[in-house]
Amino acid sequence: MDATLVKFLRLALEVITDRLITIMALTMCCGLTSYTLWAGEWERVATLAIFTVFSYLVVKAKESRNGHATESKDN
Repeated sequence: MDATLVKFLRLALEVITDRLITIMALTMCCGLTSYTLWAGEWERVATLAIFTVFSYLVVKAKESRNGHATESKDN
């Protein structure tokens, strides 16, 4: 019973961790977008672009490393 509970908790934490990274990246990009639109200077726009690209690259790398990458059904 205890081993089953530990396996279940480990699986739940892995799923939550993967989703939490994606949600945090989306939330941070949304917050930085709001900050950029509040006073649109070129430095803020460049920071937003760089941050958004790198945050989603990190999420993509994390998902592909864990095997959650989407695959085409045509293959």
